[in-house]
Amino acid sequence: MPMQSPIGLDDLRHFFLIAEAGGVSAAARRFDISKATLSRAIARLEDQAKGPLFDRLSTGLQLTQAGEALMDAARQATEAGSSAENVLRTVIEEPQGALRVAASALSAQYLVSPVLARLTADYPLVTAHIKVTADGPDPLAEDLDLVLQLGRPQEPYLIARRIIGTPMKLYCGPDFAASHPVDDPQAVTELIRVCVDVPGTSHEWTLTDQDGVPVRFDKTPSVFAGDPSVALGLVRSGAGVTLLPALYGDMQVRRGDVVPVLPGHEAPAVEIFAVFPPRRSSVPAVRIFIDYLIEYANALVHRT
Repeated sequence: MPMQSPIGLDDLRHFFLIAEAGGVSAAARRFDISKATLSRAIARLEDQAKGPLFDRLSTGLQLTQAGEALMDAARQATEAGSSAENVLRTVIEEPQGALRVAASALSAQYLVSPVLARLTADYPLVTAHIKVTADGPDPLAEDLDLVLQLGRPQEPYLIARRIIGTPMKLYCGPDFAASHPVDDPQAVTELIRVCVDVPGTSHEWTLTDQDGVPVRFDKTPSVFAGDPSVALGLVRSGAGVTLLPALYGDMQVRRGDVVPVLPGHEAPAVEIFAVFPPRRSSVPAVRIFIDYLIEYANALVHRT
């Protein structure tokens, strides 16, 4: 009787990613792996299991009993592969290989992109991958080196390094400012609000002036935007006022794209963190990227 071929670690990893994503197409999009590669991996595993690992439902894939039994081994194989990759990347002194970063559209454009341009020029063996998302994904689950997000992560197993703190300020488009009172606190609270609806932000705004006098906004927002860049685009088009980190908003003021609302008033500062899995900061490309990021962010804050 011929011996059965050993189960491939890549096949186990692909099986785990499909199970995590809930389907082949979803896994292909989420992890940037071709559907053909994922489908072949499942076909090989199901051939060895002598039965299906997933039930094909109208709502997606559901693990069979055999699939459930295989999940723990698949998870361990995935974690072992990731750990081995990190070990090899750590022992290499010269930054090289893939650097996988996730950030919101605004952070990607105004923070990450300039920093990566410098890093890849200084270290041409680094290949950068930028995932644009406002959801603050788990870097461990998404196999990312680093996620840039507002606030510390809730997951206790993740490491966070503060990049910069920045106050929150109100902004609107120039045309909107020309036809609405943007310097009167009472009148401004009645204006149309565009809220950024992402983790680390609040739908309730309280701004204070230099004397600590508060201005509260409790009118129901007219728009909830799932990314700060969308909120910025809306107010530039005259949709109302929005609350943004001054790190980004003041940059748009200098460009003439928006104008400040209630100058001299600020909401409590937010902090931008680089969030990454344990030991990932020992990878040379990740360590240098974080150092460059802090340097660039501080230069932005002090730019006149």
